[in-house]
Amino acid sequence: MKRIIGLALALTTTMAMGASTPAAASEREEFSLNVVHGIPGVTVDVCVNGAKAITDLQPGDVVSDVRLKEGEYRLKVTPAGEPCSAAILQARAELEGGRYRSYTVVANLDDAGAPNLLLFRNPTAVTAAGSARLVIRHTADAPAVTVWADGSKLNRGRGFEWGETRRFTVPAGTYSVAVSPAGSATPVIGPTDLTVRAGFSYQVYAWGNADAGYKLAIVATRVGQEH
Repeated sequence: MKRIIGLALALTTTMAMGASTPAAASEREEFSLNVVHGIPGVTVDVCVNGAKAITDLQPGDVVSDVRLKEGEYRLKVTPAGEPCSAAILQARAELEGGRYRSYTVVANLDDAGAPNLLLFRNPTAVTAAGSARLVIRHTADAPAVTVWADGSKLNRGRGFEWGETRRFTVPAGTYSVAVSPAGSATPVIGPTDLTVRAGFSYQVYAWGNADAGYKLAIVATRVGQEH
């Protein structure tokens, strides 16, 4: 079972999210960060600023809503049990000010099969009454894919390329979701039921590769709804 020791994450480049002025720790801007492990076949630990923050993170695991104060963070991903110096992925970022307050970092395979980190900004605006938000993201070692909901193609039938994000507003309810290669109706993920609640945003990540298979990882965040 994964052990969360305390978490603050970083990215491959410095993120300047707007100007800020020096402030005491209690007054600094606060961010919400999610972590998704989407590299098949390897259990990892996460080091932050030189210390272990998460241990035994399994493929498909999600750590959600980690609260961070603005500042600089250094991240290293290591094979489970290895010291922070044995990083297989590492990154750095400076979080300061700006419009966005919710982010997700995904350890994944790119479309050439190389380990990679992706950062996504998450929409947090309220949804229309009775509606949920679906945020679909392609983070698998795969070419373009088609995403299906109740037998219909999302994204107007256009393929989702690796690293792309598309968002949809849908009525609350349960949907049969599947993923297939673009141009094919044969699923490589699902069909599987996905229940969405009004006033929530659901980040849906396709991850994996042809050898290990493909799966979905889901991060659900309450955003509220119009009244």
